[in-house]
Amino acid sequence: MSHAGAGEVRHEAGLVTRAQGPSPGRAVVVMAALLVVMGVLAARVDKGEDDAVRNLGRIEVTARLLERPERFPELGAYRYTYVLRYAVLRVHRSDPENRHRLEAGDEIYVGHYQPWLPRAEIRDADWGSDPLGGRLVQFVTGEAHRMALEYELQDWAPSGVLDYLFPAETNRFFAIWTNPTTY
Repeated sequence: MSHAGAGEVRHEAGLVTRAQGPSPGRAVVVMAALLVVMGVLAARVDKGEDDAVRNLGRIEVTARLLERPERFPELGAYRYTYVLRYAVLRVHRSDPENRHRLEAGDEIYVGHYQPWLPRAEIRDADWGSDPLGGRLVQFVTGEAHRMALEYELQDWAPSGVLDYLFPAETNRFFAIWTNPTTY
C-alpha cells in the first residue's frame, strides 16, 4: 500500500480508495457529549452560599486556607478561638465602614471558635444563642471556605484566642459562619 494524493490510499492492485475519517455526525455527537459532561461538572460546584453566610457578619469572603496545625491543641474543657491564615480569593461583601479593604490575593487571619468541631456543632453558654457555625466539617489546608466575618477578633472571641501568626499588629477577623466551597 502506498499513498496516492491527499486523503487517498493506493493499493498494490492499483486500486485507489479514499481514506475514511470521522463523519460530521460523529463529531457532533462527541461535542454534545463533552458539553453534557462539562455541564454536569459545573453543576457540582459548591459556592458555599446560603442565607447565613450572605447576611451575618460585616464582611463576606471566599478564601483559601493556607495552613493549619496538624492537630489543634487539646486543652481539656478550655474552649478557645484559633487563628488560621487564609488567602482571599473573592470578596462578596466589603466592609460597610470601609475600615478593612480586602482584595483577592490579600492574606487574612481568621479566628475560628472551637476549631476541632464541625461548624454546625458549635453550641455553648460562652457564645449564647446568636448564629455561629456553618456547613464546614473539618479544616483542610488548601481548601476554600466562604466566610461571614467580623473584625476586631478580640471583641468577638467568646473565650481565649490562640494566635501563633505574625505580624501580630495585623487585624484579625472572627468567623461567624464558615461553609466549604469547591472554588
